[in-house]
Amino acid sequence: STMFLVGLSGGIATGKSTVVAMLRELGCAVIDADVIAREVVRPRCKAYQQIVHHFGPEILLESGDINRQALGNIIFSQPQKRQLLNSITHPEIQKEMLKQVLKYFVLG
Repeated sequence: STMFLVGLSGGIATGKSTVVAMLRELGCAVIDADVIAREVVRPRCKAYQQIVHHFGPEILLESGDINRQALGNIIFSQPQKRQLLNSITHPEIQKEMLKQVLKYFVLG
């Protein structure tokens, strides 16, 4: 049997969630980069430690989680900080996506 690997991208409010829901309904395995991006920055993850190191503890909530709004304010006002954040998170996101692709491939 043939396995297709399809990438779905698009801007905000372009219908990605609708298409993903349809694909799931058809029984397709879905790897969601947005979900993975939130997972790789959780405490005890490599990216989390690097982000706190570079951006400082002031971007943390009392719970120890990253304050996404505070971090967002920094990276949207300073392009070089956005590049830094991407250089920390993108390799971790790509690694996790590849792991999931391999898992689904093995599971058929």
